[in-house]
Amino acid sequence: MKKPWEKKEIIIENKIFTKNDIVSLIGLFSKLCSEILYKSKEMKHRDLIREGWTDLNIAEKHTDTSHSNIEFTSSDNLKYNLTFEEMAEVKAIIDSNRIVEIELYFRETVLNSEFIIKIRYSDSHSGSSYAMVEGQDSNWVNDSIKSVEDFLSNCKNQSTHIKKFKFLIIGLTILILNYFLFNLIELFIRIKLAFSRIIDSIFNQNLFMVFIVLTAITLTPAFFTYNWLEKLFPEVEIRTGKDFERIVTEKRKKVGLIILLIIIPAILSYLLRHL
Repeated sequence: MKKPWEKKEIIIENKIFTKNDIVSLIGLFSKLCSEILYKSKEMKHRDLIREGWTDLNIAEKHTDTSHSNIEFTSSDNLKYNLTFEEMAEVKAIIDSNRIVEIELYFRETVLNSEFIIKIRYSDSHSGSSYAMVEGQDSNWVNDSIKSVEDFLSNCKNQSTHIKKFKFLIIGLTILILNYFLFNLIELFIRIKLAFSRIIDSIFNQNLFMVFIVLTAITLTPAFFTYNWLEKLFPEVEIRTGKDFERIVTEKRKKVGLIILLIIIPAILSYLLRHL
């Protein structure tokens, strides 16, 4: 077997794929595969003629050395395998299921062409999404990967603010929670709980140590809060199924809830402190 002349690969990240995006991507993939398959069949046909075959004896099965398929994985771990001719079934599946993984695959052996696009609903800890093209026809390889890049540039971008401001989010959460605990402790001192003298003594002796202790306490919930936010904005998001619009709405509500859960206790503790 001849070795491929060219190989190109790109990582797919920070993208949101809608139902229409998936249908369009499958159409583009099928078109690009058809282009190289046409060349492959012509070359195979000429090879068979040179081997002594006649046109009457050469059928489609003799020149088509390709294999291709579409595979969907749903959120309940069911797999759906389809061909590129079954677009009605493709649309029905993505309309009724929450898809978490998509794989488009094509392979032909005359020009050693291979084309794979894998899209995973994923966060930074999951497997990557990518497109890979290789084969002896370098023009087809380069044109195909360029077409995929152009397609991706028109897909909606996923927000990267959570990852970009990771340390700021964690730091602010720690400070706000520290402020809440600090005010709460001062409230305990004011209402003279049984252990208020001990707390008051610690405050007066070493305020920096108090800050360290409070930070140690709030560090875990701060990271938990960040991880919760990060999961709401995966690196690659696939929006399919009947209830995808409801999921998007719930995402916004969850972000607001997280913010409120952090800010409201701090405000309440401040108000109690100044009563």
